[in-house]
Amino acid sequence: MQGVKDEVTFVDIYQMLGIDEKIDFIIDHIARLDRMMNAFEVGLITNIQRERRYNRCAENGELGVRVQTSGHADPTGNEGSTNGDLQKYIRQGNYMAALKGTDNFFKYKAQIITLQDMRDDYRIISAVVDSMGDEYDQYIKYLYKKNSIARAADAEGVSTEAIKSRFYRAKKEIRETSKAWMINSNKYSLLKKGA
Repeated sequence: MQGVKDEVTFVDIYQMLGIDEKIDFIIDHIARLDRMMNAFEVGLITNIQRERRYNRCAENGELGVRVQTSGHADPTGNEGSTNGDLQKYIRQGNYMAALKGTDNFFKYKAQIITLQDMRDDYRIISAVVDSMGDEYDQYIKYLYKKNSIARAADAEGVSTEAIKSRFYRAKKEIRETSKAWMINSNKYSLLKKGA
């Protein structure tokens, strides 16, 4: 449709970030990032399904979905079984299978690869956070939105400035530990390799 601009999503933005910015993005959204990625994936699957359905109908010169009356296999049923595999294809990065019959191949391909990279990065940072010692217990609760700075300060018996300083050190430790892993894994991002 002419005149309609595509919406820029958090996945599109993530694709353009450097490693330090990606780490900060994940840390800042860690409490709900897994749910955000799952919701994005559902939206992506829905768009792919609708594009396929629309293109199939347009190809047949139909305005609606036709009722199968011949003795041939039901194309809608076949698409349904294929659509059941879309999530698997997306999670595996098999964009050729996932995007068959779509118009926005390159856009969706970049989003699938970025989503796969984002899930990898999220796993790295989540593991680093989970491995942190008890001294950062209040920060981990804060990251997962189970605590506020004020409550953390009260629990530790320190000022909010002292707890902010401790949280800054914790975030810095997460960045430094995660960065080495992410630098290595990002070398092998399919988008960077020109896939």
